[in-house]
Amino acid sequence: MNSEQSAVSSEQKRGVSRGQEGMVVKCIIFLVIVVVFTPFVQGGQLTEIELVRGGKAKACIEVPQDAPASLLMAVDELSLFIRKKTGACIELCQEDGAGELVRIHLGPTDRVRSILTEIQDMPDDGFVIRFPDEHTITIFGPTDQGTLFGVYDFLERYLGVRWIFPGPLGEDVPLSPDLKVPAVPVNGKPVFFSRQMSGFPNKVQKTWARRMRLKGHIAFQHNMNRIIPPETYTRTHPYFFPVINGRRFLPPDNHTQGWQPCFTADGIVEAAARSIIEYFKTHPEKSSFSLGINDFGGFCEEDLPVSKEKAQRNFVGYVDLSDIYFSWANAVVEKVLEKYPDRWFGSLAYDYLLEPPRNLPVHPRIIPFMTYDRMKWIHRQTEQAGKRITRAWAARTARLGWYDYIYGSPYHVPRIYFHKMAEYYRFAAESGVSAVYAEASPNWGEGPKLYVAARLMWNPYLNVDAVLEEWYLRAVGQQAAPLLASYFKLWEKFWTQRILKTDWFTPRGQFLHFWLPEYLELVTFKDLKESRRLLEAVVEKAGGEVHRLRAEMLLRAFEYYEASALSYLGLVLGRRQPGKTIAYYRNMHRRRKTLVDAFENDPVLVHPVRFDRKFSWAPIHPFNRIGRSEQVTLSVE
Repeated sequence: MNSEQSAVSSEQKRGVSRGQEGMVVKCIIFLVIVVVFTPFVQGGQLTEIELVRGGKAKACIEVPQDAPASLLMAVDELSLFIRKKTGACIELCQEDGAGELVRIHLGPTDRVRSILTEIQDMPDDGFVIRFPDEHTITIFGPTDQGTLFGVYDFLERYLGVRWIFPGPLGEDVPLSPDLKVPAVPVNGKPVFFSRQMSGFPNKVQKTWARRMRLKGHIAFQHNMNRIIPPETYTRTHPYFFPVINGRRFLPPDNHTQGWQPCFTADGIVEAAARSIIEYFKTHPEKSSFSLGINDFGGFCEEDLPVSKEKAQRNFVGYVDLSDIYFSWANAVVEKVLEKYPDRWFGSLAYDYLLEPPRNLPVHPRIIPFMTYDRMKWIHRQTEQAGKRITRAWAARTARLGWYDYIYGSPYHVPRIYFHKMAEYYRFAAESGVSAVYAEASPNWGEGPKLYVAARLMWNPYLNVDAVLEEWYLRAVGQQAAPLLASYFKLWEKFWTQRILKTDWFTPRGQFLHFWLPEYLELVTFKDLKESRRLLEAVVEKAGGEVHRLRAEMLLRAFEYYEASALSYLGLVLGRRQPGKTIAYYRNMHRRRKTLVDAFENDPVLVHPVRFDRKFSWAPIHPFNRIGRSEQVTLSVE
């Protein structure tokens, strides 16, 4: 039974204090027992519904006539994992051949239509699971996506399926020739209506994200060059474009970043509204549009205060332009809603817009996404400031989003902060945040990191220790699980306690300097030796063949971390172990590149952001392009 997907209780909605957590855990355990062991009561008889007996199907799947591909995906996933668990093939029902088979209704079939009122107030990703009689199971949501997520809940709850990381090796499916389902109704809905991570580089990882019920529902990306396209307006309306350093900047094409329109220019509200209305006209299926500013700054000096010295600045030091921007955004939205009254608009609370407007509310149809790397909340004063700004935004807007940076692949050692992540997602739920997004670009050598993040995005009130304990057990088996837990605890301590002692960690700015490797100065040879010892012991004590393969995958991922840290210590800092020559550390540097090259062909271990490639605007650090030199300068070219 997977209790984490049960409906959010009233206590969850109010939030829980640390002193109440023990009671909450007890309540969750009680609910697990109830859901797992309490059978459906009908006619005075305790019953459960049998779907498979001895590897033979006792059920079939029914969908509405002419079901769309989005609903047929739910059929495929349900059938696939029942077969993987039991060996039985659950097929679509035949009108004249179903006999005594249990019918599993997916989506709005005729059997479901009479109880559709139960999902009227649910978010799109919500679902219900019902057992109207001993021959019927219904799984349905307000959308086909909701029904699909109901299927994933069903698979987790009743079949014990877990997707601990992407790909077939990450599928954990307990095997049994029989399958009986306790007939207890389920209402499932996410705490955050929109949950999204980016940086998954291939279909295997995107499939994992879908099975973990990640789904974005609001557009908020950098988008000003689409709203005011330079190729359309630079000749006819040059005054729409910014004055930078005293000169008008006219972007050469529609792809250029580093500029913002002059939000107070005559006619720019009307021009923006026309662009958005035209977009919805040609994309009637879209429910939202992004008002996000472009990347890399470039605000119009005509919008800036006359005296920068006297200008109001936000908590990271930028001149505060939120009032000017949201005055423009509110006016644009009002005009678009005249034509499309049910649309939503995302925006980025970023750079000059990091704090809420002081003199006007945000239009209720705009959802600002606060951009911040909340691992920085390990610093107490930074956490206090972040919480204060979150509450201030919640007071100014009807709906609020969080944008986070939880990167894995740019980092040279596993960046782990499970418990801080759990704390801040819970705070978000209690403070009016309703949508969450994170730039992830994963390195799956971080083990359960994104699994935990996805679980918390659905329900931030989970007991994170229980989630981790199950993940370790499922991943490598009972004997090896404590050793794997110790490995990740080592790196969680590194990133939540020890890192505060370095100059690399800074409370300033919106995200940590992931392109700079100076945090490796804190790594010790003891850290690396103990990490290798633990992971080799995990491989040795892994419970079975699949457990061993997973352990070996984590050990191989660690070899990149090990080679990176050793080469930095030996070549950059000149710290070398007794008996190790400069050639050894040069070889470690070559090895890190060899490993990343090899990972390119692995759909799980591939690094979406390689250390030796330029990341967006960030320069390549000299450490990431050193050759055979004995000592490396730390100055950035």
